[in-house]
Amino acid sequence: MTEKEEQVNNMLQEIMNDIKKKLPEGMGFTLLAYEFGDKKDRRMLYASNSKREDVIMAMLEFVDKNLNSPEIYGKDV
Repeated sequence: MTEKEEQVNNMLQEIMNDIKKKLPEGMGFTLLAYEFGDKKDRRMLYASNSKREDVIMAMLEFVDKNLNSPEIYGKDV
């Protein structure tokens, strides 16, 4: 992990702990961080309070709903 990625990872952990305190019990979340653009070696970093398989299922649902029904599935924040 590069120094920049370590810094981002530490920030994600701090943000994640703050989110955990504010969300009601039983709510899962995932926080993604990635560099813009199409760099060959870019990496996505994430922090979550969920199991990896639950995150994957939530991401697949998000992608499916946005690709198939973008007009009814929420707005960019």
